Amino acid sequence: MQPRRTRHGVSALLVAVGLCLAAPALGQPPQPSAAAKSTARTLLVDGRAKYASGDYPGALKAFQGAHAIMGVPTTGLDLARTQAQLGQLTEAREMAAEVMRFDSAGNQAFVNAQQEAAALAQELDARIPSVVLNVSGVPAGAALEVTMDGERVPPAVLSLPRKVNPGEHTVLAKASGFADAQRTVNVGEKETKYIDITLARVGSASADVVEPYGSADTGGGGGVPTWAWVVGGVGVASAAASVGFGIHFANVRGDIDERCPNQTCPPNTDTAALLASWNRSLALTVVFATVGAAGLGAATYGIVTAKPKAQASAMVTPWIGPGGGGVLAVGRF
Repeated sequence: MQPRRTRHGVSALLVAVGLCLAAPALGQPPQPSAAAKSTARTLLVDGRAKYASGDYPGALKAFQGAHAIMGVPTTGLDLARTQAQLGQLTEAREMAAEVMRFDSAGNQAFVNAQQEAAALAQELDARIPSVVLNVSGVPAGAALEVTMDGERVPPAVLSLPRKVNPGEHTVLAKASGFADAQRTVNVGEKETKYIDITLARVGSASADVVEPYGSADTGGGGGVPTWAWVVGGVGVASAAASVGFGIHFANVRGDIDERCPNQTCPPNTDTAALLASWNRSLALTVVFATVGAAGLGAATYGIVTAKPKAQASAMVTPWIGPGGGGVLAVGRF
């Protein structure tokens, strides 16, 4: 005797069958709406036109939008090709691999795109350069941190070829108790570059030490080199001495004019001594004036071409006395 089917039982069975038919296949993403598909189609056409004209950045943006909507082999292939044209070889290789993993489900356009993606991936494998990092100087077990272009490099990858895009790359190695070491390398397509970094303990002679501007090796004084201050001081002192000898020369000249009217000097010892002092003062005035001018000119060049340093000041003051002259330098260096 067969069980009777109630009206409620038949209704429940029909609803269950309807849900099964309407539900998408397990694991498959929901299909884009008609508006989204139309947007992707427009982006794809625009991207291909820009690619043909050589506008690869514009094509990249269009293909990224189309692939974000559809995510199918055809959009992925266009995106991978554009990335390769822009030198983004590693990204293009990954996109080609994504295209090859797609379930084409018998769609011939998708199958063709996957075949072209496989050929592109093989070409990219031969073009993508590598960098091999060798870090030494750190004992085993030390906390070593290595980054390339800001991305952390796992310790297990050190000394192994690391795939990179062509161009410039910066490597930074750090370890507690050691001075940071940074290296920059420029890699071309198909190349393999080796970067050797040796870390040195902080305070050792081989450690990379960056001196602040205005330290002992470049001179202080607000960034002005030490030699500029020394030469400037010599120039100011020479100029002051020149003024002193010039004044002395003028005084001796006045005495000679009084004792030698009409430039005729009587033959006596005092007059001969005055003439000798006059000639000496004249010669020293010329010599010190020349040295002062040269020193001040060189110092001016050093000060003008020096980089400024905050909170640095100095004052150079010449002085002249009865017995000679000099220079006084006061300030923060």
